[in-house]
Amino acid sequence: MLIVTLVTLLAACSQGPRGTYSDSAQLLRYTFEADGKASVSLLGQVQQARYVREGDTVTVHVPGSEGEPVAFTVNEDGSLQGPMGVRLEQMKP
Repeated sequence: MLIVTLVTLLAACSQGPRGTYSDSAQLLRYTFEADGKASVSLLGQVQQARYVREGDTVTVHVPGSEGEPVAFTVNEDGSLQGPMGVRLEQMKP
């Protein structure tokens, strides 16, 4: 019983973000799916991506991009803190 509980808790903790997150100006949007897929939209240009969550870090990899993966820290309120002061909050449906 203890093992089942621990496995369930670990699975819940490792889940990545779900839904669409945006900056305050809504110019940058990240949409996260349950299967590790994501889409990144900047000024109307959309790119498909993949993400992984390890602890309180979500790392987004955009295939074919020349840049490094983008790492976000998951804040206590569920928002994502990224590079250069970018803060993404989950959009309401």
